[in-house]
Amino acid sequence: MFKKYKSASLSTLIYIIPLILLIGCQVTEKNIEANVSPASSYTPLNTTVSATFSADGRLWRLIPTKNAIYVDFSLDNGATYSHPVQVNKFEQTISAWPENPPAIKISSSGRINILYYADTEQKSTSFFSYSDDGGQTFSNPSLISDHAQSAMHYMDKMLVDKNNNIYLFWHDTRHESHDKELGAGVLSLYYSIKTPSKNSQFTNNFLSSGICSCCQTATTFVTNGKPVILARMVYENGIRDHALIRMKNDNTWSKLQRVTHDNWEIEACPEHGPSIAIDNENRTHLTWFTLGDIRKGIFYAQTDDFGKTISTPMALGNISHLPSHPDVIVLKKRVVIVWKEFDGEQTTLHAKESFDRGKSWKDKATGLKSNSKNGHPKLITNNTDVFLSWTTKDNDYKIIKL
Repeated sequence: MFKKYKSASLSTLIYIIPLILLIGCQVTEKNIEANVSPASSYTPLNTTVSATFSADGRLWRLIPTKNAIYVDFSLDNGATYSHPVQVNKFEQTISAWPENPPAIKISSSGRINILYYADTEQKSTSFFSYSDDGGQTFSNPSLISDHAQSAMHYMDKMLVDKNNNIYLFWHDTRHESHDKELGAGVLSLYYSIKTPSKNSQFTNNFLSSGICSCCQTATTFVTNGKPVILARMVYENGIRDHALIRMKNDNTWSKLQRVTHDNWEIEACPEHGPSIAIDNENRTHLTWFTLGDIRKGIFYAQTDDFGKTISTPMALGNISHLPSHPDVIVLKKRVVIVWKEFDGEQTTLHAKESFDRGKSWKDKATGLKSNSKNGHPKLITNNTDVFLSWTTKDNDYKIIKL
């Protein structure tokens, strides 16, 4: 959530302010076929178009607008799109921004799962909806939090396992007062597990305190099908570093394992969450942003024991061009990292890739750039190739194969 606490150092503000100014977008798609609706009719909020592939190779998009959520799909990797379908039957004041985007995930059963936000009693209240008929109709949106009227909740992440169980994780203010000794902007992390049953409810469960309020957590599965979380935590004296938390085989949670030691002390809002990807041998790949005493910029590291030991962080990008918002993905032994840089006038996307599980790296061109406001770059896969998804105001929504 975009909040301001106490003033940050001048060097921190010089780095953060240009990043905040990049937020925002609008998306248009060419009306290539008569049955394809131009997406300009559905202007998205703040560069928050979300995308994913289903098992049949179909590309699905989620487009939040001022008063409604829309879903469409592409059969040709983004060349053309279907007519968008509205998810919420009644108008709502939709809430979305790059660090708090809506989510779309497709179950192996074909169910389309939607997570989005609307301003109700609390700002950015999260709602869930699904479709079992290929996106023709959607269920009535349901609230996720059982304290939706009294506690703010946002920064939700959604995972769907091979058994079609849905895991939701979010930042929640209901324990905010417990963490005042850590400084400002500290919340709790909650989660819920929803079974494939249509009548399954969202039971809210406390997971951890000490979560940095404005940085989205990163989530994925380990090889045993259990979720793992990479989160920016707030430690003593306002230090904001990252920790791994994973669900064990008995469905209890491990102790927090701190994985970064950058010593970033700040009482401002970074709005700069990490990313995580895990390969089929449980090697965990991490990327993050920091302005700590130890290191500054964006970094990549890997761990084979869930953070007990971790590789020496590898710096990414040109520090003079404000590298930001890295994302990482794995596909078998291939690892791809993407991030953006801003030289004061233009934003460009940069990438590195490894074909040996992160042992060696080479630069990879993306060809994507923008002179306007733009969103966070995201990597997705159809289990055959890796794609880069990005939305800008001047170049619209783009998805390219890397």
